[in-house]
Amino acid sequence: MKQKVFLVYVLIEYSAVSTTDTHYVYTSIEKAHDAMTREIAEARENFDIESGGFISHTDRCQEWCNDDGQSYSIGIEEMEVL
Repeated sequence: MKQKVFLVYVLIEYSAVSTTDTHYVYTSIEKAHDAMTREIAEARENFDIESGGFISHTDRCQEWCNDDGQSYSIGIEEMEVL
């Protein structure tokens, strides 16, 4: 059986010239989900969530944007180690 890892990706666009793009690897889905939850909470602190809308909102992904070009995309990708 191949080993699995869970990649938490974080893409935050504060403006057209200010973007954050980070990735973290975890060995369990529980740790990855905890990290994703923390990243979402931190991202929400930077935006007026009521000023935009969710594009996607699932257990493993949350995407939000507004008309001013601000957005975040945070999620988990399951990957097999080769």
